[in-house]
Amino acid sequence: MPSTRYRTFMTLPTSVRALASYLPSWLEYQRDLARIPGVQVAVRVHGELLASFALGVANEATGEPLTPAHLFRIASHSKTFTATGVFQLIEDGALRLDDPAGRWIPELHGSPAAGLTVRELLGHQSGINRDGADSDYWQQTHPFPDRDALIALCRADAVFAPNEHFKYSNMGYSLLGLILEAASGQSYAEVMAARITGPLGLRDLGPELPVAREPELAAGHSGRLAGNDARRVLPSTDTRAMAAATGFYGTAEDVTAYLSAHVHGRTELLTDASKRLMQRRESGMTRSPNRWYGLGFILETVGGRTLVGHSGGFPGHITQSWLDPETGLAVAVLTNCLGGPATEWATNLVRLIDLTVNPPTRKDADAPEVDLDSFTGRFATDWGAYDVVNLNGRLVSLAPQGDPGMSVTELTVVDADTLAPAPESGFGAVGEAYHYERDTSGRTVWVRQGGGRAWPIAAYRERAGLAPLA
Repeated sequence: MPSTRYRTFMTLPTSVRALASYLPSWLEYQRDLARIPGVQVAVRVHGELLASFALGVANEATGEPLTPAHLFRIASHSKTFTATGVFQLIEDGALRLDDPAGRWIPELHGSPAAGLTVRELLGHQSGINRDGADSDYWQQTHPFPDRDALIALCRADAVFAPNEHFKYSNMGYSLLGLILEAASGQSYAEVMAARITGPLGLRDLGPELPVAREPELAAGHSGRLAGNDARRVLPSTDTRAMAAATGFYGTAEDVTAYLSAHVHGRTELLTDASKRLMQRRESGMTRSPNRWYGLGFILETVGGRTLVGHSGGFPGHITQSWLDPETGLAVAVLTNCLGGPATEWATNLVRLIDLTVNPPTRKDADAPEVDLDSFTGRFATDWGAYDVVNLNGRLVSLAPQGDPGMSVTELTVVDADTLAPAPESGFGAVGEAYHYERDTSGRTVWVRQGGGRAWPIAAYRERAGLAPLA
């Protein structure tokens, strides 16, 4: 019998393709409910783009629709590019993991930062401060630091001793950018173009947004401190000497294309030996027992997968990407507001894909010659909404928000108007059939489950006197 890994590898692209038509509906429900201006999503398997869409607006002030071509500030995703560049120079013999920062940045001599090694900086084990003594550039009160200001901020006493604690540091990765420049003899932007975005042919990915491309940027929006607060459109910001830590821009499509080059077996950027070192557990996190940091990547266990990727937080943009380097699954979720739940959505997107790829064994088969799609849709009650979804040839019920694995119920077709839920224990109407009432054309009028009716969401909104959804 084929192994689970083999079956997953063989069925993953087919499953994602089958799921692709549902994903915009699943995420739009959450985007609208959370009042997020816009979200851009892409999914690839081994580099093949299988889903790409954008929801909402690029700018709340103008109402401009968001598209898959809009650029986002992907911020700390920059660290994965910087780490990749570092490992490329290590493979070339131009740099070593145990090189001290002071070897490449003479201005650090006489400060604790001079002795910090490349590896300590990559793994956030340097103990150096996160953003410097004055980090209000994150609130756009003044510009990001230039090289001289950055070095001055990095010369301060460390917060922890090296290798004492995982301590995330934008200062540390900014120093790695300066080390890259010194070791390569090129600017940071030149290194990224020559070694990463250029070889991969990625036009919509780069270390600092060119002024000429500002019109392509999805506007960043402020967070909300109270439920009825209006979001403010925030200005764009140049990250200057901190580009290696937080300057990158991109689209979800190009982010997933770049991540796909980190799948084991791909050779465009790095050897598998380097990728394994970048993607191994370098640092644990006290508050996140299922999350680690490697050398440039966040690692997280989701279901049976160990994912690598990164989040990004920038004035007005919150983003998240994940890659399974074994199966080649890459996802990116980019939002254009502070507080955007990009990490939650990207992680739950992986969980939803896994529900499609790895169905449970069912006792009973569906009744023959019944159209599964005749049961699907979004149904609403006074208590909320649920979806009946065709997941690659099987029906499930799930809530279109949160972890789909916590709400999913397997359904078996009994006849053209009846679904039987899988037997389980629980507080809801577990085990009670779904009965469909249809009109003369075969359209669903309502569904009764557990004694209560649910209506197609458009019909429910009309019954409740709510305006139609756009």
